[in-house]
Order: sequence, then structure tokens, then C-alpha cells
Amino acid sequence: MKYFKFLIALLIFISTARESYSQSSFVPGLYNTGMDDFNNLLADGETDSHYLLIESADMNYPGPDAKVILSNEFPMGNWYPNGDKSKWIAPRTDAGKWNEEGVYIYRLYFDLTGHDLNSTVIKGGWSTDNNGVDILINGQSTGFATPFEAFKGGLFPFEIKSGFVQGVNTLDFIVNNGYAPTGLRVEFAPTNKTITLR
Repeated sequence: MKYFKFLIALLIFISTARESYSQSSFVPGLYNTGMDDFNNLLADGETDSHYLLIESADMNYPGPDAKVILSNEFPMGNWYPNGDKSKWIAPRTDAGKWNEEGVYIYRLYFDLTGHDLNSTVIKGGWSTDNNGVDILINGQSTGFATPFEAFKGGLFPFEIKSGFVQGVNTLDFIVNNGYAPTGLRVEFAPTNKTITLR
């Protein structure tokens, strides 16, 4: 009898664990900067269709296109190098020819329809030229910022655990350009997760 009860308990545990595992998935719609729909690196000069430049201090480059910058020209060499998972984007491909001082906001849309918002976690790192002012989740501050010369220091971590809504969500990366070139680089961690509701 004890063996039978143990066997039943074991089967219930395996079934529950299997169901939970099958429901877990990456947060859909999160793309690193400079990537295509299949998570391949875009070529220099291409438009990053996932990130929209929704605010620009430069009237000559008002958006909404965000461009993958030229990797063989200034400011590359001063900026943290592109990697195999993300690239720098900016209002202009030839970022070394500068943009106006002021605020630039890049927006990423992602869809959480049918997901458990309490289980959703977004982690990653970002770098900016000049400082990153904030990351907004659906218009709400997360308090994550970067220093004035972040572009030299690598990727600065962020982790978002709340502020999500059912349906389409927005992430806004706010960048302040103090002078000279401006740009943004975002790379999400592979540990991002959400649970699909059944």
C-alpha cells in the first residue's frame, strides 16, 4: 500500500513538473539591438525594425528609423565593441558625424497575451552615448540608468519584474546626448522567462 501511494505521488509530481516546464518560455518579442527577426546580426547601415526612434533631439534625424552604425568608423574604437549578439544603433548610420544634444528615445514592442505577468522577468544589459536616463516599462520608470560615458564601460545590467500588462507592452530606452555621437546598445539575457497560461 505504501509503495502504491508513493507511486501515485511520484506520478503527480512528474506530471506537474512536466506541465510547468512545458509552459515556460522566453519573453516573446524581445530583440537585441542590431538583430533581425531570426536573431542574426544586421549588416552595418541597415534599419533595426524592432527599435523605433520615437523621440529625437535632431530635426535632421527625427526617426522613426534606428540605424545599425558603421562598425569600421568613429565612434567605434571609442565605444564598447559590437558583439555576436548585439550591435550599436543610432539615429544615423554614420554616427561619428554627430547628432544634436538632447534626448533620444528608442521603443521596443513585445506581446504578453496569454502569459502569467507575475512570472515574467526581463534581464539584460544596455550601454549608451551619452548617459542612459531611464528604461520605461509601459511608461513607468524602472530606475535603471547608465553613467555619462557608459559607451566605454560595457553593458550595464537591468532587471524588470513588474509593470507588465496583458497584450502589447512597450520598453522605452531613454538616452541623453551631451555632445558628439549618440547611440544605444541593448542585449537581453537568455534567462528571460514567462509562463504561458492554459
